Amino acid sequence: MSGCCDPRGYRQVFNAAQAAKAVRAFEQKGLDGTARPMIAALRAEGFDGATVLEVGAGPATALVTLLEAGAGRAVAYDISPSYERVAGALLQGRGLTNRVEWHTGDYLASGDDRPAEVVFLNRVVCCYPDIALVGVVADRASRLLALSYPRRRWYTRSAIRMINGYLWLRRVPFRVFVHDPGAIARNVIAAGFEEVAGGASTVWEWKVWRRAA
Repeated sequence: MSGCCDPRGYRQVFNAAQAAKAVRAFEQKGLDGTARPMIAALRAEGFDGATVLEVGAGPATALVTLLEAGAGRAVAYDISPSYERVAGALLQGRGLTNRVEWHTGDYLASGDDRPAEVVFLNRVVCCYPDIALVGVVADRASRLLALSYPRRRWYTRSAIRMINGYLWLRRVPFRVFVHDPGAIARNVIAAGFEEVAGGASTVWEWKVWRRAA
C-alpha cells in the first residue's frame, strides 16, 4: 500500500541542508515546539524499555531524545536519503546506532506490520493526501500513539495554499495537506485509544493517545 506524496518532491524539499540545519537547531536549542511537549507527555505515561516506531524520522532528533529518555530500541522510516546520512551521524555521535533500525522509504509502501509500544509521528500526517496513514499507525501502536499536524484554521490553509502554489511553480512534486483534526481523532479512537494529552501552537496541533484497557 502506498499513499505518500511523490518521493522525488520529498527529497527536493527535505534535503541534506535542511537536515543539517535541523540537527544544529536541536543541538543548540533542543527539540522543536511540537516534539518537545509530545515527548514530555509520553514520558508522563512511561516508556522505559519500549520499542518505538517513528514514521518521518527526519534527522533523528526525536529518536535521540526518546532513546536517551529510556526507550529500548527504535524502528525509523523516512523517505529522504539525505536525512538517513545526517541522522546516522547524529545517532553514531550519541552512541545509539545499534539501537535503531533505519529504513529509507515510504512506510505505507513498506509492508512492515510489526507492532511497537510507542508510535511517534511529528509533522508527518500533512505529507499524505489523506489520513489512511493514521489508521495504519494506530493499528501498529500497542500502547501509545503521538501525532502532530497543522491546525485547520483559515490562516493555516491560506499559507499552505501559497506554499503549494510556490512548489507547483518550481515544478516540485511535493504538496502539504491540512486534514480535519476531528477525523484524525475519530480514526484513532475507533482503533481503541483514548486521549491523554494535547496542545497547540499557532500552526500545529498535537495529541497523545493511550490504548484503552
